Amino acid sequence: MLIIKDILLQLLFIIVPVLLYKNVWLDQKKSKQLGIKSWPVILLSSLSVIFCMSFPIYTDSGMRFDLRSIPLIITILYGGYIPGIFTSVVMIGYRIYLGGDGIPVALIAFSVYSILPFFLVKRWYGLSFRKKLALTMLMGFIKESVAVMTTAILLFTKNLSLEAIYDRLVPIVNISYLYILTIGATVYLVEFIRESYMIRIQIERSEKLNLISELAASVAHEVRNPLTVVRGFVQLLREETNPKNYEYIKLVLTELDRAEWIISDYLNLAKPQGDVMSRVELTHIVSETTALMSSYAVMNGVEIVTRAEPGLHVISNPVKLKQALMNLMKNGIEAMTEGGSLHVTVEQANSSVVIVIRDEGEGISPEQIRQIGLPFYSTKEKGTGLGLMVTCRIIEAMQGTILFESELGKGTQVIIQLPAVH
Repeated sequence: MLIIKDILLQLLFIIVPVLLYKNVWLDQKKSKQLGIKSWPVILLSSLSVIFCMSFPIYTDSGMRFDLRSIPLIITILYGGYIPGIFTSVVMIGYRIYLGGDGIPVALIAFSVYSILPFFLVKRWYGLSFRKKLALTMLMGFIKESVAVMTTAILLFTKNLSLEAIYDRLVPIVNISYLYILTIGATVYLVEFIRESYMIRIQIERSEKLNLISELAASVAHEVRNPLTVVRGFVQLLREETNPKNYEYIKLVLTELDRAEWIISDYLNLAKPQGDVMSRVELTHIVSETTALMSSYAVMNGVEIVTRAEPGLHVISNPVKLKQALMNLMKNGIEAMTEGGSLHVTVEQANSSVVIVIRDEGEGISPEQIRQIGLPFYSTKEKGTGLGLMVTCRIIEAMQGTILFESELGKGTQVIIQLPAVH
């Protein structure tokens, strides 16, 4: 019964930090990317490691084990290099402080099982759930295999009988099964929490979009009709009015056109996106969009530089895709108030096609990036935010993803990823 109590304590020390993952680990300001805050990760992981080592599992033969490496591996994979290094230092330092004969085994095992997690840090979030689960269980198997073999070698050097060595290795093997199952269950729990959190964010965003769509459908048509009448009468007045008032009439027509443009964005938002899908060549779509935007770019002193691989196809609504690309190119051109180059790249990346639109403007802050795609948010003085909102919906309707990266003073980069069709 004592060994069951020790095992339950070890599981408690591992699971509690994971259950705090959503509320403590995740940076709420980076909810779209599910960023990780370093200091809570370091604190929780270090405490978890220390408690696991302070209250180990004791076997009937007097040997002791712990699952300290599980929170360490999880920290490296999900927290990154800095939390992983700090937690490793805490673990090694505390193990040396505890002393005993098992320090060489602990150091050898650490040097083996920590290599793969550090190697996978950059690509970890891009892996599928099955690959993550398989890799973590493989790490657990490697770690326990090294521990068993190292312990066996040390026992042989003590000139113990084979029976005595066998009796001591059996508990280690049994703990190894528990270790592999526990590390797999921990990764499963973390991924479940992450997926639930992402679904909640998407639901909240969908509710906002549906609210705006209903508002657009009910108001846009009613507002557009009187605007059309007003515009018509203003044009008639222009022919009969004093030439001194031409500038005023021109200003009125300009503002009416702007109101018409805003209403058109509302109507685009209310319409279902991607209703007619077909197989299209992406290079051709990008070339047509670039040609349409070239005159606007010249007016703003911007050069559009295009590099596209031929023969890349996606399932898309070509009209809607052009609209999305035009919105992004227009934003990039307007961001370069002093001119520059707008770089548009199309290339294959595994099973996806990636479109990158990069400008050389002033860039935007991380806080502004987090607000992109939300209703009525815009960095432009007269912007409504509906253009990017519509663009995000178009890309999502095509089963794609859109990511904004920016650095103040160095410009902004938009990365669109769409499923490739061979």
